[in-house]
Order: sequence, then structure tokens, then C-alpha cells
Amino acid sequence: MVISDDALAQVYLNRIGYYRLSGYWFPYRESTGSGPTLVVGDRFRTGTTFTDVVALYVFDKKLRLLMLDVLERIEIALRVQITLELGKLGPHAHRDLVALHPNFHRPSAGGSAESKHQKWLRLHDEAFARSKEDFAKHFNTKYPSEYPPIWIAAELWDFGAMSFLYSGMRKPAQDAIADLFGVPSFKIMETWLRALNVTRNICAHHSRLWNKPNAVPPKWPTPGECPDLGHIASDNHAKTRLYGIACICAYLLKTINPNSSWVGRFKSHAATLPQSSVIKIASAGFPADWDRANIWA
Repeated sequence: MVISDDALAQVYLNRIGYYRLSGYWFPYRESTGSGPTLVVGDRFRTGTTFTDVVALYVFDKKLRLLMLDVLERIEIALRVQITLELGKLGPHAHRDLVALHPNFHRPSAGGSAESKHQKWLRLHDEAFARSKEDFAKHFNTKYPSEYPPIWIAAELWDFGAMSFLYSGMRKPAQDAIADLFGVPSFKIMETWLRALNVTRNICAHHSRLWNKPNAVPPKWPTPGECPDLGHIASDNHAKTRLYGIACICAYLLKTINPNSSWVGRFKSHAATLPQSSVIKIASAGFPADWDRANIWA
């Protein structure tokens, strides 16, 4: 690797860390084979510079902030809809076995003492009890022996807790929420939420997002069900990389806030990917002429 300024490189290494940066220079290492037989060596490709690596790191940092922006909008909108849908059944529907799917409160496999619902409730109640938020402290002080109603409790749900609760709702409620966001079925919606939660955690913990495969591949609708997503319906690489997640976000945002500038900002940022003979936008699932697809119009 070419390091033109040793002192500046030392500053970056002290600030960012060797191991974190190594994830960004991984594709610059020489390799042999492909697919399952790919072997990455210890030597760098000719022409690799430390500046290239830092530029990719900065690009990814801005990308994470951009994704957190849209994920926050999705999280808040979804939280409201889950609260409204369950709230129709009572102020404590999130605690009511009748309001939730039987599988959600069935004893867990493997002999665990807790069902999925019991575990979810325990973690939720613990979080509410230790919360420093004024509304939580006020409720705990004024009503020490009561549980907060769903419209108060929901304010402490993170993306993971919310997506987990969605998976435990009854099918009519799941379908109603999915339909509101233009998603063909609750099964598709459920995998989308799990995939988005993984992406949200990557961004929130400042991990590398660029070119990372999705740990939870989302189910994809047919072109007839969601025409705006049809351009990659048969492209597994696109669907299981960053591009697929970005498409899901853009799709949901059209319902949540159709006048948002996020789509334009995402396209603009993608265009700033550092120019390199090694780093290509296609490696993150972006197909040719992706920015001309209807979803990005």
C-alpha cells in the first residue's frame, strides 16, 4: 500500500483504528479464485493507496448517516401504526394474549421457560422501569403498580422490539399494517422489518455498511405486486446487498413521506463513491442504470 504521508496515516490509524480500517482495504488485497474458492492474500493490489482506503471509509460513514435518516422515519411511522392497530383492542393489547397470535405466547422450543411474548414483555418492562425519560419516570411515580398503556409504552420500543412485536400480532392486524405501507403481505413485511433492523444496528454501531451482505435476506414481491421493485425481482445479488435495502427504504418512504428529499440525496451520495479500479458500485448490488428505475424517479 502506498502511504504518501506517514504522519497523516498515523493520525487516521489512531483516530479510527487499524482493525476498523482493515475492513475497507480488504477488497484491495490480491486474491485468487472466485466464489467459494476465493482466497484473499496478504499483499495489496498494485497502486493501492492509503488515501483510497480513507476515502471509502468516509463515503461509508456518510452512507450510514443517510440510511439512519430514512430508517428513523420508517421506525416512527411503523410504531404509530402498530400502536393504533393494537390500541383498537385495548390500552394493554400488547400484553393481552387474546390480541396476539397464539404462536407468540406458545412455550418456546427447547424447554425454555419463557414464550416469545413473555421474553418480549420482560425486556420491555425492564427497559421502562429503568428509563430516564421524563414521561416514563412520571408514569412510574404516579402509577407505581400499573403498566403503561400502549401509546406510552410504545415510545420506548426500538426497531428490534417493534419488529419482533409485529411478528407476534394476529394476521389481520399484520395485513392491515402491511397494506397501509403498500406491502403485498405480512410475510414480506416481516422479513423487511428484520432486514431493516439489522441494517439499523449496523449503522447505529458504526460498523461497515458498504458492500456487506444482508444477514437476513428480505422476501421480494413479484413485479406485478410491486412494479417499482420489479427491476431487481430476479437479481439475487441486488436483493441481498445494500441496494435491495435502499430500495425497500425508498419504497416505504413513498407512503410515509412522498415529498421527502431522501431519494435525491441517496442518489447524489451514491454518485460520490470514490473512483477506483477495484471498488465498483455494482458490488453492493447496484444494477446498471439503477438511478433510472421508477423507484428512484
